Amino acid sequence: MATQVSLSGIPSVRQRVVLPVCLLVLLAAGVILASIGASTFTLTLSDFWQAISGQASTLAAQLVSTIRLPRVMVAAVAGAALAMAGALMQGITRNPLASPALFGINAGAACLLVMAQSGFLPILTSLPLIVVTAIGAALSGALVLMLGGGLAGRIHPVRVVLAGVAVTALLVALTRTLLILDEQSQSVLDWLSGSLTDIGWKQWHQLWPWVLIAAVLSWLLAQKMNLLALGEEMASGLGVSPVRLRLQVSCLVIILAAATVAITGPIAFVGLLVPHLARRFTGADHRILLPVCAVMGATLMVWADYISRLLVFPSETPIGLVTALIGAPCFLWLASQEVKH
Repeated sequence: MATQVSLSGIPSVRQRVVLPVCLLVLLAAGVILASIGASTFTLTLSDFWQAISGQASTLAAQLVSTIRLPRVMVAAVAGAALAMAGALMQGITRNPLASPALFGINAGAACLLVMAQSGFLPILTSLPLIVVTAIGAALSGALVLMLGGGLAGRIHPVRVVLAGVAVTALLVALTRTLLILDEQSQSVLDWLSGSLTDIGWKQWHQLWPWVLIAAVLSWLLAQKMNLLALGEEMASGLGVSPVRLRLQVSCLVIILAAATVAITGPIAFVGLLVPHLARRFTGADHRILLPVCAVMGATLMVWADYISRLLVFPSETPIGLVTALIGAPCFLWLASQEVKH
C-alpha cells in the first residue's frame, strides 16, 4: 500500500492566495511604468507605444526606448535574480538570514574586476567585464562550497556560513588594498556601490539569458527543495540526494548572482529581505515562493532605482545605497526576531 507523505508547513498550490499575488503583479507593473515615466519630458501613451514598437519618432519616445526602458528592464531582472538567489540560499542552508553574499559572490566579482583594472592579472584585461566578474564570483562561490564541506561530499550549513564570512572578509580586504595602491582602479568605485548608470540594451542582452535559464532550472528543482526542508533523512528516503541537490542549487545561485553583479555591481539586502516578505504570502512551497520572489524582487529593485534618481536630482544616488538604506533596518528587525525564537 503506497504511503502518502504530507509536506508539513508547505501548503498545496490550490491553497495559495491568488489575490495578493495578482496585486503584486499589478504593483510591479505600476512601479515599472512610473519609473519609465519619471522624466523632465512630458511622456504620453503614444511615446510608450512608439518605444515598445520600435518606431520612436519623437525625442521623448527615443528617451524611453534607448535609456529608460532598458534600464528598468535590467533593474527588474536583476532584482528578480537576486531575490530568487536569496530564497535558494536560505533553502539549502536552512538559515533564514542567508543571502547570495554568503557565498562571497559579490566580493569575488568585485575583487577580480579591480585586479583586471589595476593590471595585477594582465590576462584579464582583454576579457569582457561580465566574463571577469562571473569568473570571480564563481571562484569565490566554489571556494566557499569546498570550505563548507563540498570536498568531503557533505555540505554543512554552519560551515558554509563561516566559510562565506571568512572568504568575503579576505576578498574585501584585498579589494581595498588594490584600490589604495592603484589610482586607475578608482574608476570602479561607483560600480562597487551598485549602479544602473549607463545601462543600455547591450547590458540587457548580456543579463537576461543567464537569469532565465537559471530561473527555469531553479523552479524545476523546487519540489526537491520542499522535500529537503523536511530534513535530510526524510529527503533521502524519498529519493532526493541532499548533497547533490545542494550542489546543483549552489551552482544556480552563483549563476543568478554572478550575472547580476557583473552588470549592476554588488547590491545588498535584496536577496535577504524579499524571501522573508514573500513567505508571508506563499508559505514554504518553493514552487510558488520562487515566482513570487521574482515579482517582489523586481518591484523592489525598480522602486529603489526610481528613488535613486529622485534623491539628489538631477544627479543619481547609487542604487546599492538605496537598497542598503531600505534593507539594513529590516535586517536588524529580522535578526532580532530570530534571536527571540
